Amino acid sequence: MLRKFVKALPAPLQRLAFRSYTRYNFRQDGFNLRQERPLRKFNGSHVAVVGYFSSGTGVSRAAELLSLTLESRGSKVTRVDISSSIGRKNIVPKGISPADCYQLDISDVVFFANPGQPALRLFDKSWLLNRTIIAHWIWELEDTPSFWAEATRSFDEISAGTDILIDSFRRLFAESDRPFRLLPYAIDKDPLPTPSPEHRARVRTAEQLPSFVAGYSFAIGSNYYRKNPEAAVAAFQRAFPGNEDCCLILRSKDAQDWPGEFSRLQYAIGGDRRIRLYTGDRNLSIADFYAALNVYLSASRAEGYGLNLVEASQANTPVITCDWRIPAEILSLPGIYTVGYDIEPVNDPQGHYTDVKNARWARPNIDDMASRLRQIYEHTLNHSRQPMRLAKAFCPS
Repeated sequence: MLRKFVKALPAPLQRLAFRSYTRYNFRQDGFNLRQERPLRKFNGSHVAVVGYFSSGTGVSRAAELLSLTLESRGSKVTRVDISSSIGRKNIVPKGISPADCYQLDISDVVFFANPGQPALRLFDKSWLLNRTIIAHWIWELEDTPSFWAEATRSFDEISAGTDILIDSFRRLFAESDRPFRLLPYAIDKDPLPTPSPEHRARVRTAEQLPSFVAGYSFAIGSNYYRKNPEAAVAAFQRAFPGNEDCCLILRSKDAQDWPGEFSRLQYAIGGDRRIRLYTGDRNLSIADFYAALNVYLSASRAEGYGLNLVEASQANTPVITCDWRIPAEILSLPGIYTVGYDIEPVNDPQGHYTDVKNARWARPNIDDMASRLRQIYEHTLNHSRQPMRLAKAFCPS
């Protein structure tokens, strides 16, 4: 009930509520590890990965891929699901609870939760202090909130999934004596299956889709203004003015939980019947979503990793995105095509970045996205059985 109340507040009050919530969690969660015991080193024999495994978000998927990485390196891994701590209800846990850990021979605990999220305090402190405590953080901007540097004191190590983030954390937390560990995501260990022709045909028939379908999947709770779906709408409409042979699918399971942002998106769409919204009450599974697409159109201004880009490539679906802070291993995947962008100050009415001074992110070029869309549409129309040979980076003609 409280979450729904906050989401309905005017933007300035939303920002204040978000800042107060994260600051409260940080103060309740953290402690100065150096005052408790000497730092411990990673053992890796039995690792508890603590994350939001059943939350149905990209973070839950990334926590699973991190677990697979550790298993591939020889660790025994126990998944600890804390999704209920962030208000997720009526879920089937995909792991044990924190209390179930205490009888296990766990050597290390990896917290897949950013500072300001309730995590450490869900465990008995004396039990934690007898294990190596590792943070695993995902972040999308060049700078972090000011209190993140202080949060490093609660951990033996700081880890991240990409070289970009490790380099950023080393710069931002230069005064910390904690080591930094790269723990990439095992995207090759559990890839999204490529949809079969039969699966694609079945979805397109069931949803009565036209011959060319673009799509974008995002969570408004992960920041509407960062995910930038209005730019995807603008690029689609610019690429295909009046073309009834095309449609754009916007998939957002939590859209109706954010009435202000959802209204903005509906206003941007206007009366364009070619743009279809799939929200919580109109479900389209992620597998069916990728099966429906000819192209995945990411208008995001910033990504901590870019898991949807990986999934779309694995589904053999071309991807349009800008490459600001996207890991090289993603940009090298088949079918990832980039567009131009400008760097601009963050404008975030939801308040996620209130504590980040001089925050910046990218603004993908809508004309470039529209041109990319037309290129892929024309190839699909004329050469559907031949692989695309487009330049990976967009060069305006």
